[in-house]
Amino acid sequence: MKLHEAIIIILSDSGRKMTTREIADELNKRKLYRKKDGSIITDYQVHGRTKNYPKLFKRDGSMVSLV
Repeated sequence: MKLHEAIIIILSDSGRKMTTREIADELNKRKLYRKKDGSIITDYQVHGRTKNYPKLFKRDGSMVSLV
């Protein structure tokens, strides 16, 4: 699974806007996405990925929702 696909699952399950930190914490807790080096996912990575997919994610500062 790709990171943006895992973010979609997190946002769909929550049914609300979430901060990039909340998304990163939930991804790490649920282990929906694993980095190759095994390190944790950061809010900065969530920020970057959601910014790169404007057709999927709506951004308002650090808040992210699905389009």
